[in-house]
Amino acid sequence: MTNRDEFTSHLLGGPWTLRRREVAKRVGVSLLSARKLWRALGFPGVDDEEVAFNDTDRKALERAVGLVRHDLIDEETAIACARALGQTTDRLVSWQIEALLEFLASRSPSGVPEDPIKLIEQLTPELEELLLYSFRRQLVAAISRFDATSGRPADTVTVCFADLVSYTRLSRRLPRRELSRLVQRFEGLASDVVTAGGGRVIKTVGDEVLFIAPDEMTGALIALSISARMAEDDVVPDVRVGMVHGPVLRSLGDVYGNTVNLASRLTSLAEPGTVVTDPSTAKALQNHPGIELVAQRPRLVRGFGQVQPLLVAPMGISDQLITVD
Repeated sequence: MTNRDEFTSHLLGGPWTLRRREVAKRVGVSLLSARKLWRALGFPGVDDEEVAFNDTDRKALERAVGLVRHDLIDEETAIACARALGQTTDRLVSWQIEALLEFLASRSPSGVPEDPIKLIEQLTPELEELLLYSFRRQLVAAISRFDATSGRPADTVTVCFADLVSYTRLSRRLPRRELSRLVQRFEGLASDVVTAGGGRVIKTVGDEVLFIAPDEMTGALIALSISARMAEDDVVPDVRVGMVHGPVLRSLGDVYGNTVNLASRLTSLAEPGTVVTDPSTAKALQNHPGIELVAQRPRLVRGFGQVQPLLVAPMGISDQLITVD
């Protein structure tokens, strides 16, 4: 048995000894339910007769099924929670592994990383503890955002998109490692500013960050701070930012609806290094002494007809912009 086999066996609590049918039978659920949960967690399909499970899988299935059996949630909600967990941990592990491989490659004279298994094995207990800690802290933060009336996260927020300028051209010109460094720096800087400013990053997609803020002024300060931070950075190019305050639909940790669509459309209209918004959001900002709003020429916006974007410019509020060490 190789070191890799030993480590994976240790992670999973022992070698594989069970077929899916046997796991389902021991838990007392149908094979169909077992398959649905396995798929929801994001694991590749295996033949029902393939020995690909062990008692750790049986305990996990039993725990998930127990949530339904004890009438805490229904099966559909259990599957949704499992899918959220599977998709999130899949990206989490991929992200961490990529960071570790880059670290190993950076300290290798030949540029070829050493076997990462040893380092991963050493880090796993600490990363597991940090994962649990982060989950609990994020849960506390999520509860704190519940609206006192509805008992749900607020459905009206400020939605912002921060988009890297000339990313397509850069992605063709830069070597892979430099492009990776640029994207990581952009995502890291933007996420730090959003979090420090009281917003939340919803998702990042290479050259774009989608984030929300509880109100117009908070969103404007975060947007202006991101724009200023990228403008002075030696690695990351300028960004253009679109922001709109309004109702959103929430699903699967994401936000949807006309507010999101309009913010995205406005982002494409912004000049490099600027922040633009719509007239309704601008109205809530117009009395703030540190914000100047400059009307732009009306533009035809797909799905919204003619819209007049307004430039959001800082006026003597440099001390209020969000800085991150």
